[in-house]
Amino acid sequence: MPKLTVRFLDNEVIEGTANDVNLNSPDFHLEVGDGRSNNVGAWIPLPAVKKINLGSGPADAKVASAEKMVAVRFQDGEIVRGYLNGTLKHHQYGLTMTLYSVDKQSMDTIAIPYTSLKALFYLKSWDSRPPGFWRDNIQSPPLTHLIGDIREVTRLYRAGSISREEFLEHRRALLDRF
Repeated sequence: MPKLTVRFLDNEVIEGTANDVNLNSPDFHLEVGDGRSNNVGAWIPLPAVKKINLGSGPADAKVASAEKMVAVRFQDGEIVRGYLNGTLKHHQYGLTMTLYSVDKQSMDTIAIPYTSLKALFYLKSWDSRPPGFWRDNIQSPPLTHLIGDIREVTRLYRAGSISREEFLEHRRALLDRF
């Protein structure tokens, strides 16, 4: 039986084995039996799950052809970035995929219930910040960068791209850099 790691929506993590994790079924049975806890098994409904790690390891031979850059965004704000190796599979209750790390050294096979997924975005580059936040190779004084970042956050807030709470949070972080 394959060993897997289940991360729940409340970020609790449980490891165990399962005969079949099938995202065409609304739940699955996980056998825990590690001797460290009182639990022997668990019947897990998919709406309680954030993601399931079905396996991890070093990148395989397909890594050279992996070109689709993706960002998996979860409902709670977490983002997982990587290269999709072409194994994105749609099921009734979620997606399964294999992602190579950003440095293409390792890979994870994961299952994500639709209830925890916000979206899977296909990317052009890893840096999605607005131009005011980009760093070029030319070294300018840190204060110049800081003033540019403050102006960009203010512009985003005035344009309605970020909420007042986000604006205050970014501004506080920027002012802490003084």
